[in-house]
Amino acid sequence: MVADKRALRERLLASRRARSVETRAAVADAVRDHALAHAPIARARRVALYRSMAAEPGTGPLLEALTQRGAEVWLPVVASGHGLEWVRHDPSSPLVRSGLGIEEPQGERHGPLADLDVDVVLAPALAVDHAGHRLGRGAGYYDRALAGVTATLIAIVHADELLPELPAESHDVSVSAALTEQGVFRTLAP
Repeated sequence: MVADKRALRERLLASRRARSVETRAAVADAVRDHALAHAPIARARRVALYRSMAAEPGTGPLLEALTQRGAEVWLPVVASGHGLEWVRHDPSSPLVRSGLGIEEPQGERHGPLADLDVDVVLAPALAVDHAGHRLGRGAGYYDRALAGVTATLIAIVHADELLPELPAESHDVSVSAALTEQGVFRTLAP
């Protein structure tokens, strides 16, 4: 199963890298629009989001829109021991590039995510299947962060990354929906 996941990750990452800058910008705008039209996100007071990396579906326009409408947005920062801590988004706060190459916010760190009482978690993924299995990058940061979270869990992926089935393990945390540039798709996850 590990080899299957590794090969699938490589294929998905190559496909993401092949997308043009224009396509990436259009996807980011469409993700924002579909997110804001989706009731659980539209009415959320507190949202956990992430700053997307270059090849991921862009979250910048969504982060800006959520902030402008007054939502409290929490962003992850990498903590020691392969964990995530959470910082409340402040648009005026500088960003620092982490050792993993991710732009992270500065500010008071909080965590775990389960203690923040967020309404919705928008998590990164490389793919999502119909059962709600989420394929991440393989380090387990989000599976550990999502454990025990009772908020609505939604993964952000490209529409072509919605797959019929993904290899899944017992520690993989499922999501209830996938947010794409073509809309929000519910999964069979409870």
